[in-house]
Amino acid sequence: METMVIDVKSKSDKIFIRQFAKRMGYKARVLQLEEIEDIALGKAIKEGRKGDYVDRETVMNALRK
Repeated sequence: METMVIDVKSKSDKIFIRQFAKRMGYKARVLQLEEIEDIALGKAIKEGRKGDYVDRETVMNALRK
């Protein structure tokens, strides 16, 4: 399954695209701002993690410097 996000500019565009998706047999739903932020944060976290686990003591020492 793949997901597509479409940013619409008007309410009439939103209605048209939702109806079109339903007619084509796809699910369509409107995301709230909080949901978009959660997705973006999750993506940033996933992309940001590049290394191994770092223990608490190492992090605290780096923050003190």
